[in-house]
Amino acid sequence: MKFDLNNPRTLSMTAIMTALTLALTRSAVPNGVGYNHLGDIAVFFTAFAFGPWAGLVAGGLGTALADILSGAYAGYAPLSFMVHGLEGFVAGYIYLQRRDIIGLVLGLVAGGVIVVGGYFGGEYLNEGWGGPVQALGEWPGNIIQVAIGVVGAVVFYAVQRAYPRLRQMGA
Repeated sequence: MKFDLNNPRTLSMTAIMTALTLALTRSAVPNGVGYNHLGDIAVFFTAFAFGPWAGLVAGGLGTALADILSGAYAGYAPLSFMVHGLEGFVAGYIYLQRRDIIGLVLGLVAGGVIVVGGYFGGEYLNEGWGGPVQALGEWPGNIIQVAIGVVGAVVFYAVQRAYPRLRQMGA
């Protein structure tokens, strides 16, 4: 499935995955300095199943909307959009190049580094996003959040084995 938002199938799958990312991100657990969520599960699944552009849209838009709807974290929406959008794009792009377990692992690692490093850098350099204290306090929780996001890859791998056509959708 080529990423073409004029295609009803692409548009609907991207919208569904964005909504799922939003819902899983809203299942947040405060960690004292921010919150951890399950949204990375949907970001990784989307990136691997539907490709890098769908991963970018679902990851960026889904998490940013969750921040906006939370009220308390609305100011983080631009950072979430950039970090999780890039996470979805890079993870999907790396997997698309190989389409094997190594590509899956490399995509997970790259996406995880983007999330942890992106939030750390964004928060550290911008007082509006918490400053150095927030960045130093939040990175361990971000590592845990990304580790939980690996479930998205496991689910993708299982679904792909049961439904081989899924492999073609990200192309």
